Amino acid sequence: MTELLITGLHHDLSKKRSFVHFVWKDDPEKHLGLDVPFQCTLDNLPNEAKKALTALSEELASATVATPT
Repeated sequence: MTELLITGLHHDLSKKRSFVHFVWKDDPEKHLGLDVPFQCTLDNLPNEAKKALTALSEELASATVATPT
């Protein structure tokens, strides 16, 4: 099972956006950043991070792959 570690939470006040940052526990060279609700708190972060991961997983499950033409 893959385990992702939350390594950061960033709030961009000018754009009113927040991002959670992850690294893979077994391969810290792999990084991922995803949007979470603006001004997400540390208390809410694990749940919001899981929601963001689930949404990405669902999006990728139906993604198609294309090459430049």
